[in-house]
Amino acid sequence: MVAPPNIIDQRFNKTVMFLTHTNTRGAFGLCLNRRSDHSVNDILESIDLHLDEDLPLYWGGPVSPNTIWMLHDKQWAVENTLPVDDKWSVTSHTEMFSKIKEGDTPEKFRIFFGHAAWGPGQLEGEMRGEEPWRLEHSWLVVKNPDPDWMFNVDTEHLWSMSCSISGQQAVESWLT
Repeated sequence: MVAPPNIIDQRFNKTVMFLTHTNTRGAFGLCLNRRSDHSVNDILESIDLHLDEDLPLYWGGPVSPNTIWMLHDKQWAVENTLPVDDKWSVTSHTEMFSKIKEGDTPEKFRIFFGHAAWGPGQLEGEMRGEEPWRLEHSWLVVKNPDPDWMFNVDTEHLWSMSCSISGQQAVESWLT
């Protein structure tokens, strides 16, 4: 999901959200393009672990900022890994850091603090522009995002590229 240029909640200004789970209880997502000023080693100090490579830490969203999440390719897993779809999984368990320390890393991954969440029906209402939301503030959608695009595009350009892809996909759907 791509935040529109005139989004009401400025915490999501120019963000690209990866929706990991939606069900009758709501929706859960992680912000792909908001790198924080902290590194993964900053948070690992509290458990006396230090990674050789100081990985960047991303802001996943405003909910539960004291939680840590890893979005990664499906081939990798530890305890508490949850599948998202046929390409992605999400994990929140300290074991993931021990495996990384041992050199066992996913091919593609990003680590976040916090996440975004929507209550039952909230995201659907935002997407349809139902009160109290308006359609012009609705999220844009990128269908079937390419893993290389998600992780290889510089985070500073991910939002503008996502807007373009979303627009191209919308036009293509109208023409078919």
